[in-house]
Amino acid sequence: MASISNSELHAKPHHRVGRGVVQRGFAVLRVQAGFLLLALVLLAELTLLLWFRQVNLDEGWYLWASKLVYEGKVLYRDFAYTQTPLLPYVYGLSQQGLGEGLYQGRLFTVGLTLATVALCVGAAARVAGRMAAFLCLAFCTFSFFALAQFSYTATYALTAFFIAAALWVTVQEWPEASRIFFAVGFATLAVAVRLSAIVVLPSLLLCLAWSSRRRKRALAVGIGAALFWLALTLGVYWSLAGELMVYDILGFHTDRLLKPEWHRLRMWHMGLRTLQDFLVLIGVVIAAGCAGAWQGWRLWRREYDPADAAPGPLLLALSITSVAFFAVHLLPRTTDSYYNALQMPLMSVAGAILLAQWLAQEQPARRRYLWVLVVLVMVAHAGRQWRGFVRDGYVVWPLRSQLALVYDAASLLRRFVEPGATLLSFSPHLALEAGLRVAPGYEMAIFSYRPTWTNEEVKRYRVVNNERLLADLRTGADAVAFTEFDLEQIYGEREAIREVLASRYRWSAKLPLLGPYNDDLNLYLPPQFGDPRPQHEHPARLAGEIALLGYDLAQTAQSGEPEVAVALYWRAVQRPSQSYTIFVQLIDAAGMRAAGWDNPPCRSTCPTETWQAGEWIRDEYRLSLGALPSGVYTLHVGLYEPESGTRLPVLAPTGEVVGDHLVLAEIRLE
Repeated sequence: MASISNSELHAKPHHRVGRGVVQRGFAVLRVQAGFLLLALVLLAELTLLLWFRQVNLDEGWYLWASKLVYEGKVLYRDFAYTQTPLLPYVYGLSQQGLGEGLYQGRLFTVGLTLATVALCVGAAARVAGRMAAFLCLAFCTFSFFALAQFSYTATYALTAFFIAAALWVTVQEWPEASRIFFAVGFATLAVAVRLSAIVVLPSLLLCLAWSSRRRKRALAVGIGAALFWLALTLGVYWSLAGELMVYDILGFHTDRLLKPEWHRLRMWHMGLRTLQDFLVLIGVVIAAGCAGAWQGWRLWRREYDPADAAPGPLLLALSITSVAFFAVHLLPRTTDSYYNALQMPLMSVAGAILLAQWLAQEQPARRRYLWVLVVLVMVAHAGRQWRGFVRDGYVVWPLRSQLALVYDAASLLRRFVEPGATLLSFSPHLALEAGLRVAPGYEMAIFSYRPTWTNEEVKRYRVVNNERLLADLRTGADAVAFTEFDLEQIYGEREAIREVLASRYRWSAKLPLLGPYNDDLNLYLPPQFGDPRPQHEHPARLAGEIALLGYDLAQTAQSGEPEVAVALYWRAVQRPSQSYTIFVQLIDAAGMRAAGWDNPPCRSTCPTETWQAGEWIRDEYRLSLGALPSGVYTLHVGLYEPESGTRLPVLAPTGEVVGDHLVLAEIRLE
């Protein structure tokens, strides 16, 4: 029998070890490449949402509240604010560095979202290793519907950030008392941003106590920390405006609940939509909760050391918290599936830890089949989330930035209204971008409107009823802006409000797609007597009573249809003696009328006989170009008597008649 040397004996094991090291190296590289790819996709998603997500009704009033608190105003006492108090101070602090505005608010929000994901990924890695971190990042990245709520100024990103910070602290190896104090502290800060986060505290305390060797002491420290942080964050406001604070935080969301059967139907509808959007994460979280309960039961019976069973209580706490969020989000009158985006990071951590545990326990031969299951889970989750994202229209295709439209509207306002003037509107974000003030009581956008309240209630709770709205319009504002949605929400006095707008203001512009449902925003100005700043000056006199000062001109696309938008600037040289109709026409190369629009000025809301001597009027028209062939067209404008059709003569500076219309510009269609 041949002898075998020591070198020969160990040759194969060394070869196997070397091959294993290489394989593990490639596995690490694959995971790192996967991390990088997912991180880039997540960053691309959030960048897209930052620029192109539709403006939300909440966005403006959160930013306006953030501005007011740093001007010395006190929440609840000085203006209505229907959340717990921390967000305005955090976002207001960011305004000191980034500036005020929708983009700045969103940029800070995206930063919070990235920090939230990083904390959750770090917590998952701490509990179950690199694979759990990778899966957590994947769940977050493919949560398209949820991320739409984490990309604009609202409570979601900041609340989730504090909850993620509490989770991250919970899994650290800090001294127990410090770990409990700061974990509970971060969770309480989440409550100070959004009251529904109160459901985090019981399950967090359960997790911290359950995984401790001295459970009673841990529970006592946790309860004491919760009371301390709650007193610190909410106690000041309770002492300053307790009743107003309670109403704004609780009463506002419940005092207009629908009839019981209607509310049950609403809850049922919300539950179904939530299942559609979060079905995969819900299933994974339920499985994680069952696994956590089993591990926690073994820990409770002291079958193994608490340090070796960290995932059990944590998985159970994450599952209980997620279910509790689903339950409390059924209560508000305005509830919908997107409320439950808040717990997406927590569910991602729970699902990632569970799947990573399964992958670690399986034999290599069976692990590949489990990986197929993991991929199917991710694909199904991404599909559900994408369906909800498209259904709710968070981004308009082809891509169009509604924020850019707000900027354009703000630029138009700045041309006519001095900085710091008052805008009477339910669109505080427009006032913020234009550098204007919001009328007191209107800070919370359309949510400030309580049509049937008494004047005493309106004064006490810093909101607006019909009588207050009419009085403010009659008193006079520097500018008024209402979306079609706003006007549809007016209850009981809609016609009276329209009459006041027509009699005391001039309709000056219709700004398309600025409302919450892509409806138009209407801008009204009181009679103006200064000098406007049209884009193009074109002075001309018509019949001695009316002068054209100039015009604005732009070629745009409305719902994909090309059009030309023209705004005419008229001045009443003297009060016109009768009502005239204005015509705006495109004339083709053959001298034929290709398109046109005739009406009394301001869309028939400010007839010429109502113009005051010296007043200037902005009069806007839009002509569709979609049906016109390519070529060069000239833009003609003028006025005529509606009964006879006789056009007003255009006068030369010497008083001679030089025509019956004005030629303003050439329009080229390619």
